[in-house]
Amino acid sequence: MSGILNCLKVILIMKNYNLIVKTSLISFLIAAVCIFIYAFLGETMNSEPYTGNFEINELSSGWRLTGSDGTVLENVTLPYSSPNRRAGTVTLSNTLPGTVHSGMCLSFRSIRQNVEIYINGELRAEYKAENFTPEQMIPISAFVMTDLSDSDASGTIDIAVTSMDNGTEKYSSVTYAYGNNVWFPYITGNVILVSVAAASILVGLICIIGFAVIRKKVQFSKSVLYLAETIIVIGFWILSESEIRQLFLKTPSLSSIFAFIFIEIAAAFGAMYFNEVQGHRYDRLYVVLQSLVLIQVTVNTVLNFTGVICYYETLFISHILTGATLVCSFGSIINDIRSGEIRKYSMTALGMLLMICLCTLELVNFYIGSPLGLGVFLSIGLLVLLAATIMQAVADAIKRSEEKRLYSEKMTKMTFRTIASTIDAKDEYTGGHSERVGNYAALICSRIKEKEQLTAADIDRIQYIGKMHDIGKIGVPDKVLNKNGRLTDEEYELMKKHTVIGSDIIGNIDNVEGLNDGVRHHHERYDGKGYPDGLKGKGISLFARVLCLADCYDAMTTDRVYRKRLPKEKVIEEIERNRGTQFDPGLADIVLQMIRSGELEG
Repeated sequence: MSGILNCLKVILIMKNYNLIVKTSLISFLIAAVCIFIYAFLGETMNSEPYTGNFEINELSSGWRLTGSDGTVLENVTLPYSSPNRRAGTVTLSNTLPGTVHSGMCLSFRSIRQNVEIYINGELRAEYKAENFTPEQMIPISAFVMTDLSDSDASGTIDIAVTSMDNGTEKYSSVTYAYGNNVWFPYITGNVILVSVAAASILVGLICIIGFAVIRKKVQFSKSVLYLAETIIVIGFWILSESEIRQLFLKTPSLSSIFAFIFIEIAAAFGAMYFNEVQGHRYDRLYVVLQSLVLIQVTVNTVLNFTGVICYYETLFISHILTGATLVCSFGSIINDIRSGEIRKYSMTALGMLLMICLCTLELVNFYIGSPLGLGVFLSIGLLVLLAATIMQAVADAIKRSEEKRLYSEKMTKMTFRTIASTIDAKDEYTGGHSERVGNYAALICSRIKEKEQLTAADIDRIQYIGKMHDIGKIGVPDKVLNKNGRLTDEEYELMKKHTVIGSDIIGNIDNVEGLNDGVRHHHERYDGKGYPDGLKGKGISLFARVLCLADCYDAMTTDRVYRKRLPKEKVIEEIERNRGTQFDPGLADIVLQMIRSGELEG
C-alpha cells in the first residue's frame, strides 16, 4: 500500500513540476517581450552608444502672409490652414535664424501647390505645375528643398505659394537641418506604413502562388486571386501616397497617375471579388457596377490626358461608385442571409462585412483628413478579408475532402454488400452468413464500446468488416466449399487458405481501418493454435477476436452440410468449453450474457 502511495506522490510531484516548468518558461517569454518593447520605446541609457545627431529645427513663428498685390494679409504661425482659398499667389515671408550654416538643408512641403522658395531675393527652389506634362497637370504633394550656406544666416526667406485646387488653403511647417536630416521625422513617421505596403505586396504574391496550387481544388480559389491582385495594388498605392515617395521613386509625380487610376478602378475589383464569392448569383448587378467603373475611368483618363480636367477634380465620381458598390454588396449579403445562401461562404461573408465597414471609414478618412493617413483602414480591411478568405478556402478544402472520403466509404460499403452477397451465393449452404456475422459483431461491440472506447464509426466499421471476413472463399474450389460431408485433411488445408487469399484480395483497400486484420485473423485462437499466423491472446486485434466469436456463433446456430443447427444450451456449452482457448474469455463472457438475455438470437 505504501508503495502505491509513494508512486502517487511521485506522479503528483512530476505533474506539479511540469506545470511549474511550463509556467516559468511562459513567464520568461513574456518578460523577454516586455524587455524588447521597452528597448524600442523606453529611454536611452547613459551607457548606450551614440547614434548621431538627428536634430531638426523648425521655423514656425514670425511669418507674414502677403497677397498677390503685396498687401500683408495676416501674421501666421506654421503649419497653418485657412478655410478659404485666396485667389492668385500668396507669399510667406520671414527672416532666417543666425544659426543657419553651410551644409544645412531647408524643406517646405507643397500640399498640391505651386511653390517657389527665395532666399535673400534669389530663387533657390521651385515646384510648378507648368513644369509638368498635361497628363501630370496637378503636381503631387512633395517636399521642396534647398541647400543653405553661411551667408544665408539672418537673411530673408520668401515662399510664394499658389494653390492648384479649390480646397482648403494649407501651409506646412518649414524645417532645416544638416544634410538629409530633414527627412528623418518623415521616414520614422512613414516606416510602419511603408512596411505595411511592402508586406501587402509580399502577401499578395504568396496568395497568387497559393492560387496556382489550389485553383482546381477549392471552390472559391478565384476569389483568392482577385483579392491577391487587389492587395498587391494596394501595397503600391500606399507607397505612391507615402510622404517619402521622393526617396524611392525617380519620377514620383507619375505615382499620382497610378494612385488615381487605382482609386478609379478599385470598386470594380471589389465587385469581381464579391461576385465570385457569391457564386455569380448577382452577376447582372456586379457587371453593371463594373461597366460604370470602366466608363468613368475611361472618360476621366481621356479628360486628364487632354488637359481638360484632372483626375483629382473627378475623384468624387469614383468615390460615389465605390459607395454604390459597398451598398449593393451589403444588400446582397443581407439577401443571402435571408435565403440561407450565406452558409456557403459564412466565414468570407463576415470578412466582407468588416471590409465594407472599413472601406466606408477609408472614404470618410479621405474627406476629414484623419492623421492616420490614407490606406490604413483599407489595408486592415484587406488583411481581415484575406484571413477570412483563406479560412473559408481551408474549410472548403476540408469539406470537399470529407465529402470525397464519405463518397469513397459509401462506394466501399456498396462493394462490401456486393461481395458479401457473392460469397453467400457461392456457398449454397450458408446463405446470409457474412451479413449475419457482421450484425453479430456490431452487437457485441455495442456491448463493449465503453470499456474499449469504441465510437459509433468503429461499430459501423466492424459490421462491414464482418461482411467481408470470408471474401477469400472466392478462391476456394466450389467442390470443397460445397462438399456434402466432412472435409479431408487436404481439403481442410485448402479451406484454411481463404484467410490469406482474402487478405491478399483486400490488401490495397486502405480506407477501412482493421479490415485486413479482420479478414486474415478471424480464425486465430486465443491460445495461439489458430491460423494462418498463430497469433495469441491480445496479440490478436480486438476486431479479429470479436469476429472469431461472431463467426463461430453463426456457424453453431445455422444448418451446415455436416450437421443441423445447435440448440441454445449446446451453443452456451460450446462457448463455455472454448472460453480462454479458442475465444477471448472476456468477450466470451459478454456473448454468453447476450445469449442468455436474448440479445443474440441465432
